[in-house]
Amino acid sequence: MISQEHFDETVLENEEDLELSPEEALSETIDQFLSQLGGAPTDSADGPLSHLVLLHPSSEEGRLLRQSRKQFQNSLNSLDEFVGVDGSVRIDSQDALGVALRSLRQTGEKCCGRGEEGSALPYLVIFQNSASIYTLMSFLGVIDPLSLSYDSNHEVLLETVTALIHILSSSAQEDDRCTSIRVQLKDLFVPSLGRVVALLAAYSNFFSCDCGRKNINFDYDVGEKVLLHLVQLSTIATRSCEAAKVAFVQAALPSDRDLSHGGISKRGGVAVLASILINFSNKTNDHNNDINSKIIEATCILIATLCRYDDFRDPTSSSGPIGAAGANTSSAHDHAMEFHRAGVVTKLIEIAKGALNNLDLCEDGNWGTTMKLAAAVLTALRVLAVNDDIIQTMVALGVLPVVTKALELGCKEIDPTNNDKSRASAQNPRLASAALGLLRNLCGNDEIKTNLCLGSSDPLSTFSTPSSLPHILQAMQLYPSTAAVQEHACGTFAAMALRRPGNARAIIDAGGPRSILVAMKRHDVNSSVQRQGALAVRNIVSRLLRECPEDGDKNKEERAAIRDAFLELGAEDTLRNITGRHQGSVDEAYAALRDLGCTVSLVKFNADDVYQHGQVQRTMMFGEKHNSNFRPVYEDSTDLENCVEEAISQFI
Repeated sequence: MISQEHFDETVLENEEDLELSPEEALSETIDQFLSQLGGAPTDSADGPLSHLVLLHPSSEEGRLLRQSRKQFQNSLNSLDEFVGVDGSVRIDSQDALGVALRSLRQTGEKCCGRGEEGSALPYLVIFQNSASIYTLMSFLGVIDPLSLSYDSNHEVLLETVTALIHILSSSAQEDDRCTSIRVQLKDLFVPSLGRVVALLAAYSNFFSCDCGRKNINFDYDVGEKVLLHLVQLSTIATRSCEAAKVAFVQAALPSDRDLSHGGISKRGGVAVLASILINFSNKTNDHNNDINSKIIEATCILIATLCRYDDFRDPTSSSGPIGAAGANTSSAHDHAMEFHRAGVVTKLIEIAKGALNNLDLCEDGNWGTTMKLAAAVLTALRVLAVNDDIIQTMVALGVLPVVTKALELGCKEIDPTNNDKSRASAQNPRLASAALGLLRNLCGNDEIKTNLCLGSSDPLSTFSTPSSLPHILQAMQLYPSTAAVQEHACGTFAAMALRRPGNARAIIDAGGPRSILVAMKRHDVNSSVQRQGALAVRNIVSRLLRECPEDGDKNKEERAAIRDAFLELGAEDTLRNITGRHQGSVDEAYAALRDLGCTVSLVKFNADDVYQHGQVQRTMMFGEKHNSNFRPVYEDSTDLENCVEEAISQFI
């Protein structure tokens, strides 16, 4: 990596030796280094000089930017000095403590774009090239999990975790180079997740035991913030990184000493998160209930992350580890089963019931916090509903009234004249989206989805619930611009109609076709909405047509009416010109058009297709072009012997 000092010296040398103006010397130096390194133009974020200040050293703006970069490098150097050759961190004075805290704070702020330049790219490049990620990984060891209550470096750990959150967090607004660097740093961070799990276990169990509360030297507010930030760091580190998910779940806690006061054994990340849910959900009367709710919310988000496959990187182009057992290997189902076996489902439903009850009665300005907690719990339950056994367990524990109430509250319109500004401003589709997502997965069970669609009033059945169709349609009308709500609603309709013609008829009678097509037209660039919408159309139509034979005039009218319920709303045009143009929904569009009785053909291209004369030339399929040398039917030649003798005679 070219240092800023070397770049500046070269600029000044070119200016003096070649007798160039400052602007010419700067341009000459940039071209010189780019030609040597074979880099991109200076305006490219991928260029090899992106970490440098490409302004003349004597300019005022250039001087200020160089000073900022130098301070950042000095902060990284200061942090390196605290790490010994064995990887241990020693902070032995108050002055050293101040230096460490300032350096950590500046590192995090610069790497998240809060510096003078407003861009994190140059600082991320410096951070990556200086291998400072290993320094921060060492700083996670500033606290010994086995002597937590006697350690005084909790504030240092808090700043370390905060800095790592800033460094590893990606945003949709930043350029691709920043995202690429953060992904590479995240891959390097995977080995430290075992230490993170150990710290989570230590802090969780410290707050769960009575002896911890008697320690007057421990700052509980800082400790709870450390725990919250550790959970948030785990979510960021495992998002879109399958190897990190596996490392977190399979992390083993020390077995040679009693770490948990009897609370946690050597069961890894699953047991740690289960312990956090148990410990902090029981502290509803604590003096700091807000931070407790945030810890539970963050834990639910982490569970949802660990049980979702989202690492779609090409393993051949990645510098880091991919998956648990190789490329594109999902461990989401295994993780969901682990959490279920650990009793997390039971605790989540208990927390959800309490959160929704508080949300229904909330009048003290905590609406936003409680709503976020309820949405996070429902999201965690959704990713755990991966098979019929777990769904049946959820139903037995009372999940149907929970999801119905959540959807009702998510669709509840808040009085605009309400003086409670915090509650009014908190109205958003998050709760409705989370409830619909869980509802969609629960519809994997045929009996349950029928009860959810048509309603059931049997007081002795755990499946008893009012029909959810009115609230689903209401959510689609309330939040037309929210893709997640529309996707989950269409997906729920598709699941309800599958193998259940009675449900399909109820969806049509309730006005489902209009809501489905409005969602597809409004979210024309969202392939997930298109796919679920097309599935809903196809399942509703096909199930009803299957129950209606083709013979007889009355049946023909009924079949036409089923198709017209969608065709009269413009379904054919939507499926052809919107849904069919997305790679992720073209098959579903084809199936829906076919069942609607529309003339449709499916043309597929393979990866070897090339452009010729401005058009894509697809692979020729069998039988599409006559080959004059091809004989589709074998017949004995009448002149075979003469032809053979004639051919042999040519070589004699």
